[in-house]
Amino acid sequence: YAIFARHILGLVPLEPLGAEPDARARGSMIHRALYRFARAHPGALPEDRAEIVAMLMRLADEELERLGAHPRIAAFWRPRFRRFAAWFAETEPARRAEVVRSLGEVAGRLEIAAPAGPFVLTARADRIDVLGSGALAIYDYKTGALPKDEEVVSGSAKQLPLEAAIAVAGGFEGIAVAPVAHLGYIRAHGGEPAGEERAITKSDPMALAEEAKRGLAALIARFDDPSTPYAALRRSGFEDEYRYDTYAQLARVDEWLNSNAVIS
Repeated sequence: YAIFARHILGLVPLEPLGAEPDARARGSMIHRALYRFARAHPGALPEDRAEIVAMLMRLADEELERLGAHPRIAAFWRPRFRRFAAWFAETEPARRAEVVRSLGEVAGRLEIAAPAGPFVLTARADRIDVLGSGALAIYDYKTGALPKDEEVVSGSAKQLPLEAAIAVAGGFEGIAVAPVAHLGYIRAHGGEPAGEERAITKSDPMALAEEAKRGLAALIARFDDPSTPYAALRRSGFEDEYRYDTYAQLARVDEWLNSNAVIS
């Protein structure tokens, strides 16, 4: 239903008045700081790790300033980001060992043939590393819990495999057609541990890319059929997740969940 409301009806929710910076704002700050760092150092890193930390903190402060320097930021977010920056400075040289070029916030698109006409998948990859072998490593920056390998392989966490499908087709700006050798997550937590890196190891990235593309094509074909409904509940066994669904009110989810009505 959220797809119907946003993309067909064109309804976009307004931010609440006087809202404090939330997890989304924190995630945006971290993503922007890491993107700007990669843009400044696409190849070789500064040898002094303290210099890496100092630069990340400066970039983070500039991004935080855009959020209005709310007291909560100074009290909680900044110290946690400093701990993550120290972890990043310690671990990034190993990630860059075989990297020729590291790119952040890379826009990509992939056109998929569908019954009702071409469907265009768009994405913005947090990070793509071009390796010396010519292959690619794709990372997703996370501030929350990392998806398990099983979720990625089963298709319930589709982002990285779909980005791999775009990369294999040469759909990312400034990056030539190349195989994908590595998919992984980098978590910016700031607690204990301050950061975490996890590679997807239970399936080959190229196989995941192909399966993700095939599954998306099947889903598009299903919804290209006018008889396919936009259901109010995506997965009726996961009612709790609808507390965070922006469009649940319009779909009248609470009304249906609190009745004996059968939802199809």
